[in-house]
Amino acid sequence: MDPFAYFAGKLQAQLLAPGSHLSIYALATGFLLGFAYLAIVRRRRRGHVRFAFLARAFLSRRLLLHRSTRADVLYFFVNVYLTGIYIGWACLGAGEIGDAVRATLVDVFGARPATDLPIWVARAIATLVGYLAMEWGYWLDHYLKHRIPFLWETHKTHHTAERLTPLTVSRVHPLDSVIFTNIVALFVGLANGVAAYALGGAPQTFSLFGTNILLVVFFFTFVNLQHSEVWLPLRGRAGRLLMSPAHHQIHHSIDPAHYNSNLGNSLAIFDWMFGTLVIPQKVSPRLRFGVAEPGVDPHSVTSLLVSPFVNVARALTPRALSGSRQSGLRAAEKMPDAGAPG
Repeated sequence: MDPFAYFAGKLQAQLLAPGSHLSIYALATGFLLGFAYLAIVRRRRRGHVRFAFLARAFLSRRLLLHRSTRADVLYFFVNVYLTGIYIGWACLGAGEIGDAVRATLVDVFGARPATDLPIWVARAIATLVGYLAMEWGYWLDHYLKHRIPFLWETHKTHHTAERLTPLTVSRVHPLDSVIFTNIVALFVGLANGVAAYALGGAPQTFSLFGTNILLVVFFFTFVNLQHSEVWLPLRGRAGRLLMSPAHHQIHHSIDPAHYNSNLGNSLAIFDWMFGTLVIPQKVSPRLRFGVAEPGVDPHSVTSLLVSPFVNVARALTPRALSGSRQSGLRAAEKMPDAGAPG
């Protein structure tokens, strides 16, 4: 295998495939949405809009030249190159799980006739089931990683970002990605298998660019603003349903009042149901981000790539496991003076 061709293909899939959350198309529409929102807010408050002010929200030197941003770029390239390698052998497939679940249900309960529902209704049900299963798997994976010490060690890398940029979504340790991919595949596979059995077949989901259309809508609206300095809050009923950019920025906050909150991906309903939802205020509170550990550089290659393996091994020792019932995991890891103004 030509490593250069492999890398170029992976990079192209990330940046040019329309179904990618980091595609130039999703980035463009997200930034346009952010620009439009900031322009409206600015005009209401000041009566005028300056392009320089809007541009600084996305392209300020303070953001672009920060070591946290450079670490995001490093991790983006690391994960672009490694994802295809470790996903291939270390992760389950939702399709195979779904087929196995459906086959098991047929063996136990017998085959079901095809549904009488119109095909578009069956496809809509399959689309919604798959989407909700992915969201539920995402929330549960995220919840466990903020509650169980050795899982937190795999996830902590993502929270070391002191500036939020769209590339922060790639600031994820490979162990974190493997665990996440397996949990989501398990939930999506189980849900799809049950839905296929109940409908008497496996109707195609509504998809766009090979991705569930409901996720594509999220990709082209909020996903790239969640890791940004654009305070775009949803409040009221909308804030209990959808995970706005401000919701996720609260999730990264070092304020102890925000620890372990807003764990959802695009939906806030699971946080609302399980008491982990924090509705953002209307005006930005100038949040600070990061993880503070004395003597540890949060943006070094060692801290980002090597230390999580060591910390996981340490967290899995009998002595560490005996103390894992203690609460305040995030409070112990994150200090109120870490990070910089968001």
